[in-house]
Amino acid sequence: MKDSKKKFLNKEFVTKLPSYSPLSMLIRFAVVSLAGILAIRFIMLVVDPLPELDEMRPRLKDYLFIIFAFNLLGEANIIFDMILEKFLPIPEKIKLRLATHSFAGITLIVAVFQLTKLLFPEYEQVGKAPFLLAVAMGLIFVNMMTTSLILIRFMDKWVYAQKRIDAMKEEKLRMDYTVLQDQINPHFLFNNLSVLKSLIIYDQETAVSFTQNFTDVYRYVLKSKDKVLVEFKDELQFIDSYIALHKERLGNGIDVQFMIDKEGIEKNIAPLSLQLLVENAIKHNIVSKENPLLLEISSDNNYVIVKNNLQLKESSYSTKTGLSNLVKRYELLESEDVIVEQGDDYFMVKVPLL
Repeated sequence: MKDSKKKFLNKEFVTKLPSYSPLSMLIRFAVVSLAGILAIRFIMLVVDPLPELDEMRPRLKDYLFIIFAFNLLGEANIIFDMILEKFLPIPEKIKLRLATHSFAGITLIVAVFQLTKLLFPEYEQVGKAPFLLAVAMGLIFVNMMTTSLILIRFMDKWVYAQKRIDAMKEEKLRMDYTVLQDQINPHFLFNNLSVLKSLIIYDQETAVSFTQNFTDVYRYVLKSKDKVLVEFKDELQFIDSYIALHKERLGNGIDVQFMIDKEGIEKNIAPLSLQLLVENAIKHNIVSKENPLLLEISSDNNYVIVKNNLQLKESSYSTKTGLSNLVKRYELLESEDVIVEQGDDYFMVKVPLL
């Protein structure tokens, strides 16, 4: 997982649920009160009552009530949101959550407006109609402001949830890839230890040399086991040593030709890809001085190609982890597909260079 994603997963929401600390409540009270009063003052200027009705303009106690009403509306929205957080969490139930909150917001506006009319019936007089309109518009404005903050938190949590899902997918991808890659090591080790066992019995001198080469080869296996990709040029050096190891056992029974294009030499490849293909070719075909196995390892800017002549053995044991493992690894890398082609007298695999 990338460091940036780790930091992201460890951070708190920028717009987390409001707290009820004294400072938080004071800031919220000041912002809502100022926003509500400014909204009403603006509306009253637009629909200014007649000069002869100046005595019907808002009084100090009216503004105090409006400040109380607006803060009541804002806090009611916040408390209701906290309750919904428990029963309708996002993003799982975001549609129902938004619909419920929208309906509740409208209901609260109507309730507070009706409370205003109930407590101040004189505002329903003709001269005070503009003030009631200002109250209604101010309530809508405060509700929109509170709802906007809640929507921002919705989006913040939505983005957080989506990035968390992406991070979990990436981690699963890494784990799946590691599992597939780990299948190589027992497969590789089993085959070569079987060879070493035979050499110890029949040719101890060659067994010593084989052991030394095997140590060098397996060092590369251990070095690359935790990597998703390795440099193609390093893989080529490894496969050259790996083939040399087999030549000690097979002699002229195997003939390998390299035709590598320098354009793709700096690209990357899944580790031990070539080893799997060479191993499969040796394992499933007759390899002898009379019937040599001919291997061609070539590349262009996009693919490395391993091709061998077909002279299949009548039977050979296989764990079937080789080629299928390689195909699955490249599927997890979301790259171009591994191309497998078989003719009457040849078998060829094209592995993407990344």
